[in-house]
Amino acid sequence: MVKNKLFAILLCMITLLCGVLSAVPVSAQTYTVAQVQSLCDGIVAYNGYHSAQDFIDGYLSDNAGTMSEFYILALSQSGDHDFSRYENALLSYLDDHSVASATSREKYALALASVGSTDRYITDTADEAIGGMGMMSLVFGLHLLNNGYTSRLYSTDGLLSEILSREMDEGGWAVMGSWGDVDVTAMTLQALAPHYGGRGDVTDAIDRAITWLSERQLDSGGFKTMGAENCESAAQVVMALSALGIDAQVDGRFIKNGTSVMEAMLDYRLSNGGFSHTGSDGNATATVEVFCALTAYRRMRYGQSGFYLLDHVNHSSPSDKGAGGSGHSGGSQSGGDSGSRGNAPSNRSDSGSGGADNSGDSHVEYDSSGNRIITINGQRFIESTNAAGEKVTVNVSETEGRPRETRVFSDEHGDFQSGATEDTALHAASADESGSGGYKPYAILGVVAVAGGVCAVLYLLKKRNKKHYIAVAVIAAAGILFILLTNFESSEEHYQPQEAEGDFTVTLSIRCDTIKDLEKKNNMVPDNCIILDTTEFTASSGDTVYDVLQNAVRSYRILIDNRGSDGAAYIAGIDGLYEFDYGDLSGWMYRVNGDFPDVGCQSYTVREGDKIEWLYTTNIGKDLV
Repeated sequence: MVKNKLFAILLCMITLLCGVLSAVPVSAQTYTVAQVQSLCDGIVAYNGYHSAQDFIDGYLSDNAGTMSEFYILALSQSGDHDFSRYENALLSYLDDHSVASATSREKYALALASVGSTDRYITDTADEAIGGMGMMSLVFGLHLLNNGYTSRLYSTDGLLSEILSREMDEGGWAVMGSWGDVDVTAMTLQALAPHYGGRGDVTDAIDRAITWLSERQLDSGGFKTMGAENCESAAQVVMALSALGIDAQVDGRFIKNGTSVMEAMLDYRLSNGGFSHTGSDGNATATVEVFCALTAYRRMRYGQSGFYLLDHVNHSSPSDKGAGGSGHSGGSQSGGDSGSRGNAPSNRSDSGSGGADNSGDSHVEYDSSGNRIITINGQRFIESTNAAGEKVTVNVSETEGRPRETRVFSDEHGDFQSGATEDTALHAASADESGSGGYKPYAILGVVAVAGGVCAVLYLLKKRNKKHYIAVAVIAAAGILFILLTNFESSEEHYQPQEAEGDFTVTLSIRCDTIKDLEKKNNMVPDNCIILDTTEFTASSGDTVYDVLQNAVRSYRILIDNRGSDGAAYIAGIDGLYEFDYGDLSGWMYRVNGDFPDVGCQSYTVREGDKIEWLYTTNIGKDLV
């Protein structure tokens, strides 16, 4: 009897234990560290090489500055290799190319740091580029600071606070918009990871982001970005988890239906050792990102630091190694990629209060009246307050007769936003007095006259009920409100080009070569897919890529569809060619001097000689060369 009871209790305990174990997600397939290394070797072979050293001395050195940097970062973190040929090749590339993109500069700086270079390009980039192009330049800038470099633009704590301030309300981070993005969130976590447990707000933000990512994992185990599940998103999540010491193969938060995010990433592997983006064709970006993810995972399993923590490098004093020296700054000592971008107020610097403010490339002085003067990119501004109570800076070094430039100080982002000149502001204030707004007083008088006429007719017809007159008044008021809230233009007015006045010239082109061999969705797209060939336009200080585009479409009668909000233009269609016309990953992107900025077109301020390209992509930019 007792034996039967004991057997029943034991059976119940086993059943309960099995139930608990079955509730814990378990991946159907796991990979050993040796297998992970074999997959990395397969990627090297996919690129045509039998050894990593041959890969470095061959393809990666030959393509330094264009295709190699993340491979180099991964290889520097996974073995003892000779990178001298690559380092010389990259420095030569930087000597020959002016790099305007802040994130590109940071990528090159990290690659140089990873191979033990002491070239001044690294420290110059840390001093000049961090935050110069939005969210991703903050993330990659934090990688530089995490590796012991310092910056005049940010302290580490200041940069952490800036990144945390950009967390979305519903969780995660994004380059733009109000919703988190899987890739950007995962990349941000990689930069924040070394500070987990150090600052409470950082730790809390990381915990929220991990939960956010887990909730967005698909039933397949993978992740979706831009409407499509893809290899790269899974790879970035694996890198983020590895940086935080989380095993992407066994952590139950990242296993769905028995498939881990690691397994989902490796499902994109092709028989030749490469990886695809979404389908069956090899993709260079997907392949290198998986290579980085596998490297990060191996380091985590060996108890080593995250992918971007270059603990194998001994940072020594910068030198002028190579012909470039400090000239590697990409032709810009301002630290920003456009206009006033990259300039920072004193609360972002490491300096204390009082004395000179060395934040960014700005120098602070005071005039005889005690007014604070700040020099930005060679121009001197007096700080003041406008009628709206906003902090502004007024240019005090303009030549006689030129309008004074003002810049509004943003308390939210802690930097100067390029503003309109006094002449421009005056023109905007009087817009309703001429041009397209000049019809409004006459239209309102017309509504009043018609309403009065209707009332007179009602009176003559002896329709004396007050309700009739109230109805006429309400309709008239609605008509007047409609006139005030709308702005109609004739075709000639809308397509009136700007006067050819400006401080400098830029070029702009609009092309859709990626659909040249595809079935046309409309007859507006020209057969050669060149909507506007490279054309020169004038621009003024403070003009953005969007301003130049507006000038172009007005001058050449090109239709565009801007679906963004005020100050955040989003070009959904040009000349009848729209986003999603050629799949979930298709749409318009802009490129400046060969790089794709990670800020909106209305936030990128142009500079003299900029080459602006509007390009149609069918694969979120991966098909654009």
